[in-house]
Amino acid sequence: MTTAHAAALATAPHTAGTTAVAVIAPQPGSGYADALARRGRDALAVTLGLGTRPPAYRNTTPDETYTAVIEYAGDLRRTVKKLRTVGVEAVVAASAAGVELAERIAWQLRLPGSGMPGSALLRTDRGVQTEALSRAGIAVPRTLRTTSLVEALAWADCHPASAYRLTSAAIGVTAGPAECPTKQSIAAVWPQIQGAAFHQSGNAALVLRERVAGRQYVVNSVTRLGPDGPQHAVTGIWAHGHAPTGLLDRIDLLHRHDLLARRLSLYVCRALDTLGVTSGAMSCHVAFEPERGPVLLSAGVVTNRSRGDEAIWEITGHDPIDAALDEACCTSRHSSDIPRCRVARIYVNAPRGGAPESAVLQALAVLPTAVCINTNPSSFIPRTAPLLPGGKACEIVLADEMPGAIERDYQRIRVLTADLHKIRHM
Repeated sequence: MTTAHAAALATAPHTAGTTAVAVIAPQPGSGYADALARRGRDALAVTLGLGTRPPAYRNTTPDETYTAVIEYAGDLRRTVKKLRTVGVEAVVAASAAGVELAERIAWQLRLPGSGMPGSALLRTDRGVQTEALSRAGIAVPRTLRTTSLVEALAWADCHPASAYRLTSAAIGVTAGPAECPTKQSIAAVWPQIQGAAFHQSGNAALVLRERVAGRQYVVNSVTRLGPDGPQHAVTGIWAHGHAPTGLLDRIDLLHRHDLLARRLSLYVCRALDTLGVTSGAMSCHVAFEPERGPVLLSAGVVTNRSRGDEAIWEITGHDPIDAALDEACCTSRHSSDIPRCRVARIYVNAPRGGAPESAVLQALAVLPTAVCINTNPSSFIPRTAPLLPGGKACEIVLADEMPGAIERDYQRIRVLTADLHKIRHM
């Protein structure tokens, strides 16, 4: 078994004494209760009351075992009093909908939060982020944040571009984004994306921006409060690779010490300062344009816990829960314990109306470098879910100390999925 396989299959090494952790707005299958239990922590869920939930979450409840469940119905003082009574020592947001409340609760309990209360839009809204970075003189794409289609079309007239990208302002919405080469295409997809944005976030604002050229990256970071203020550390840089169809094909973990990685890291750390990030794990989506260099597309507090995420966090030693607990009560894994290996996330899209066949999924699962098969990477998947439950797409996490081993398995994946498409079309 390779070092990467051993790291992915090992249990978390944190076994300190029981500590209460407030998990804010967990959604079904979020995995936070189990993840905290493995660390010897009591998990208390703080759910959003019906009047404070986005429409998509009106009828959802946590499906995991929490030590207690507290409903926040708009009375912050009452909620904080209950949490203080049970001795909560850390606060984590378990969904995008819970980021703002988590920051307010953490502030009241005098515990680390992702930022100052009242500034949550800087960490949850693409349009607000772009405006703040632009004011600070940090390179960003030309962007409009609006709820009005008429205003969006007028802005496109005043800012001609080869193409535009339309998406929700709220981070965490799964619908979109859409590539729009013309004003007519903007108008065509506007109702669908706006409806989905409001349904999932309660925010109907959309972001229209010029299409950004250049390769895209995800830069992950952890911030801790030091004596001189927030200290940002980049924990991983992932390069996006797209298929000729435009679909996301793979994401590769980059070496963090080359010139490009350093430039991306410096840009992101400056952006995090501007966005008011004071603690915890963040994920920044950045494009690198040949002429302008890095430009931020979005930045969000890390809340998702898919099976693929957890496999990678175990390999790299950078789990967002550990980042939250380190601030209050936990010792993180030492850098010497983190295996140095290549990691890639490969995405397989099934034919329209189909799903990966069980035999194909089994063949993927036994590839030498495969450490995880995730059949629904866009949703929360608990660790206890079946390995191959089926789905319309899947993600394969590959890890190995030798890059050639990953490339060989990547080519095997593409052969297997090409055969699947041929079978579907016979």
